[in-house]
Amino acid sequence: MEQKLKILEKSIGYSFKDKGLLENALIHPSYTNENPKINFDNQRMEFLGDAVLKLIISDYIFKKN
Repeated sequence: MEQKLKILEKSIGYSFKDKGLLENALIHPSYTNENPKINFDNQRMEFLGDAVLKLIISDYIFKKN
């Protein structure tokens, strides 16, 4: 997995400081259902990201009108 993360970082041109967060961000809940040894997924990050995007879009729309 570590090698695959390095390849991803190289291809996007960015090196993540916290590799654990990167790995967490890439694990879908369906993967954890099939691999019970893994006890984390990207649900919390996805929820937070959606909330931040909603805030930015709402602010833009409010200021535009």
